[in-house]
Amino acid sequence: MRPGKGTARETNRFEERARRARLNRLRTVLLVLLALALVGGLGYLVWFSPVLTVKKVEVQGVSGAQADEVRRAADIPMGVPLARLDLEGPGRRITSSPLYAEAEVARKWPTTVVLEVAPRRPVLALRTGESYQLVDEDGVAYRSVDRAPSGVAVAAGRGQVPARGLRAAVAMMRALPDDLRAQVGSVEVEGPSMVSFKVGRSQVRWGDESEPRLKVKVIKALLPRAPGTLDVSAPHVPVTR
Repeated sequence: MRPGKGTARETNRFEERARRARLNRLRTVLLVLLALALVGGLGYLVWFSPVLTVKKVEVQGVSGAQADEVRRAADIPMGVPLARLDLEGPGRRITSSPLYAEAEVARKWPTTVVLEVAPRRPVLALRTGESYQLVDEDGVAYRSVDRAPSGVAVAAGRGQVPARGLRAAVAMMRALPDDLRAQVGSVEVEGPSMVSFKVGRSQVRWGDESEPRLKVKVIKALLPRAPGTLDVSAPHVPVTR
């Protein structure tokens, strides 16, 4: 082999390798630029573009006029990019009303905000003079009404109802099974440690918050005898008269 030809071939191979290296570097640069362009484009689309903005507010948990009230309380701004929407503020504004125990705000892509609310449900209507305070299962008196809602037991006390007595009455209503709760006509809070309720012709003296499950078992066992009074305030030694 003549030295001239071998040198030429080596030179050609070197140039080919160099050309491939340049192409690989160029391909890498192009791929990086393409990835940056895609990320930038997606970032603009999500955070700044008018395409993915708030256009609809959906309310779950309530309907009709109450849903409209929730929308107004949430005060969700229309046209704001969904990704930039504050999710905490609307929830706080909704639950500032005593009517709602909880509120969750979520994004529903591409253009919707979902407000899921948990309205308070009355377990008692506490008589206060000429009106009634609706009390939910957490013992929160959240609304004053002129008359007790249908199916909600009316509670009354001898004068001012103590907070502990009201908690005992609410705990009692939570503990009663649905079929028995539906028969409760009235609830009397006699003091912080004595709550009673009327079922048919029987007056059931419940007592305080203690041992609710045992009290329910005793009531279910003895109430079918239709006693005038059934005292389960000490459920291990119930008294009927």
